[in-house]
Amino acid sequence: NGMKNDGVSHSSNATTGDCHGERPSSVSETLTARNIRIAVVGNVDAGKSTLIGTLTTSSLDDGRGKSRTTIMKHRHEIETGRTSTASTHLMGFRHTGEPIAGKDSIRANKRKSEDEIARESYKIVTLLDLAGHEKYLKTTIHGVSSGMSDYSMILVNSRHPPTHMTQHHLSLCCSFGIPTIIVFTKIDGCPDHAIKNSKDEVFKLLRAPDVGRKPFAVRKEEDIATCMDKLHALAPVIDISCVTGEGLNLIRKMLFSLPKRRQHEKKVNRSFEFLVDECFNVPGVGSVVSGFVNAGELTVGNNCHVYVGPTDDGSFIRTVAKSAHIARINTTHITSGQSACLAFALKKEERNKLRRGMAVLLESPTATCTREFDAEICVLKGEGTTIRESYQAYVHILNVRQTAFVKSIEIVNKNATGLPPSHRAHNNEDDGIVLRPGSRAKVRFQFAQRPEYVRPGMRILFRDGRVRGVGLVTGVP
Repeated sequence: NGMKNDGVSHSSNATTGDCHGERPSSVSETLTARNIRIAVVGNVDAGKSTLIGTLTTSSLDDGRGKSRTTIMKHRHEIETGRTSTASTHLMGFRHTGEPIAGKDSIRANKRKSEDEIARESYKIVTLLDLAGHEKYLKTTIHGVSSGMSDYSMILVNSRHPPTHMTQHHLSLCCSFGIPTIIVFTKIDGCPDHAIKNSKDEVFKLLRAPDVGRKPFAVRKEEDIATCMDKLHALAPVIDISCVTGEGLNLIRKMLFSLPKRRQHEKKVNRSFEFLVDECFNVPGVGSVVSGFVNAGELTVGNNCHVYVGPTDDGSFIRTVAKSAHIARINTTHITSGQSACLAFALKKEERNKLRRGMAVLLESPTATCTREFDAEICVLKGEGTTIRESYQAYVHILNVRQTAFVKSIEIVNKNATGLPPSHRAHNNEDDGIVLRPGSRAKVRFQFAQRPEYVRPGMRILFRDGRVRGVGLVTGVP
């Protein structure tokens, strides 16, 4: 291969020992600048885990759950075939765009671990496997909210028309502003009228005014280049089958040529901010948190003091970040845009205070840790919800999730004629402003249990059972 000397000169930031020669790029660079995160959502039995298993192991499915069992986490998932947790899987590409086989070449049933894939590839696609069942909708919402996805793939089983869950997932991705790719699965041996029916139903959902995407059928490779730069208005539609392998090359080509949408590299010079997603207790290491580096950069070591918090009383714990991993590769330096794990030196009682939704910061924060925040929200059209003061909802702000009360409401009114009659309370209570579906307002929320790390500009989504509304955090008192 003639690629040995064309990129070595400028890969000075290589953190891992590259002795292969064929790959000039460093792992940390591959995992930031050329890593696309894709959330995979869809109805139950749409084949999300099967598609991810087929793509990452690059071997076809047998129609009996062979692919999905390779990537599932828990035993009950393997037995019932239903995913209940959000999990991430790496898929690697070479320079040429050919995928790296996720299977070991010697032992056929052993999967390559994440660090092997990360070391071999030029570009990485992180696939986020989410649950489709309605019971696990909150897990899926949290996964989309904290997963920082660049794109989302919505899978539809071509034998059944889309259900209300497909509609929820679509509106969820739209309210977070994530471009979507529609994938029709299981088209092998699918009768024509069934797939036509499914497509018509999905196109109806896509053309609805609150989504407003034009469906665009992708049948050959030229179509991919056509729709690459128009993904905010188009929704590419691909037909695939994981058993016969039809359309899988198209979807690989598509994933390889997707441009990066979130530019986390631009936030390197801001102060370090790490959003905790899960906490572990690793024997021999101590407490380990996994999550996403949202801004800044950090070099870990014995004199690397960070602040973890907020704890239940709103204070931050000062501790030492001992070591870090990216994709199971030990590293000393993590920068924004990477999913990483950090190990802390904590005492026993401090270790019990760790929880999901915390933030790890470099300097001790003052203003950002709060129990109340202002948000500008828009109530989604849909089932009837009336929101008045002391309305309780479950709020998702990136990786933070907690119950919150509505303390005060002001309507953001476009016309100066005063409140529309529907927003007044019925029996003439004083200051009874009521929010109904479709209205926009400024709302002051208050967390029910404990203060959280909230910064203005973060996306917010609130739900009680279903998704009720979306918005932006405008200020922290």
